Parts: sequence; structure tokens; C-alpha cells
Amino acid sequence: MKRLILIIALIFCTSKIASQQLYTNVGETIFDGSKESFEPIKAINNNSVSIIDTDNGNIAALIYIKDFDFRLGLMQEHFNENYMESNKFPKSTFEGVIQNFNFEKLENNYTNFIIEGEIEIKGVKKNISTVARIKKTDDGIDLNTSFNIKLSDYKIKIPRLVFKKIDENVVVNLNYSYEKK
Repeated sequence: MKRLILIIALIFCTSKIASQQLYTNVGETIFDGSKESFEPIKAINNNSVSIIDTDNGNIAALIYIKDFDFRLGLMQEHFNENYMESNKFPKSTFEGVIQNFNFEKLENNYTNFIIEGEIEIKGVKKNISTVARIKKTDDGIDLNTSFNIKLSDYKIKIPRLVFKKIDENVVVNLNYSYEKK
């Protein structure tokens, strides 16, 4: 019995050692809710955390809402307090899979992959699918993607006073450089 447990433990440890994970904690997430002809409603978060399992293409990300940096302090305050309620919902998460991902076959030029998964914003979970551009680098991989989210889908309400200034469909751009963990 002890021998069986030891063999199972060795197999488990070996598979975990063979599995390679790539990681970033300085991923760039850009939020753009601007409407044309109005002041830009745009923020950047350079502290996004994400991990990719190169064996199966599983991907996960964590973004702290308060880390979004706006050009104007008042915009940032309204974003955190009124729209995102970041004290109550401090983070947004994503868990998904990069379809047909094969780390060994990646090259140093960008290739398109479909990423499917579940995003959670303000406690609301939704399935999303997006096309990502991925390439191999000396240290790991670079991933770029862009997708839209509809604010009302995540219970984000825009007051009538500023409704004409903020787009209901927000563009989210991700620029992540992953390295070996």
C-alpha cells in the first residue's frame, strides 16, 4: 500500500514538474469607454496578473479595479465609487482556455488564437470569446487581445447626467508579456 501511494505521488509530482506555467504581474489592461467628440474616458492598469499553463492552454487573470489610472482624479473617483463599487467588488477575474494552443509550435511571429472563458465583473459572471494574438519570445510569450463589454450586462449603471459621454459598450485591450514562473 505504501508503495502504491509513493508511485502515485511520484507520478503527480513528475506531471507537475513537466507542466510549465508562464506568468505576468505587470500586464497592461486598457479600458476605453469614450464616445466620439467628448472627453476621453480611458484608464490603464499596469498591474494585471495572469498565468498560462503551457501544457493545456488554461489561462487565468486577476485585475484589481483600484489599479486603473485615469487622466483625471475625479474620473477615477467616480469610476471606483459610483460605477465599479470597488470597495465592494475590488477585483475582476477571468478563467478560460486558449483553443488549440501548443506552446512547442509557437513561433516568434504573432498567431491568432481563440480564447474562451468566463469573466467576472462586479460579481456578475459571463462567458466571453475573443481572438488573441500570441507569439513566442525569448522569455515566454506575448499576448494581445481586445474585446467589448456591455456595461449593463455587469450591472454598471451610467447616470443620465453623463450618459451621453460614456459609451455603453466599453473596449478592453490587453497587452501581456508572460515569463516562466
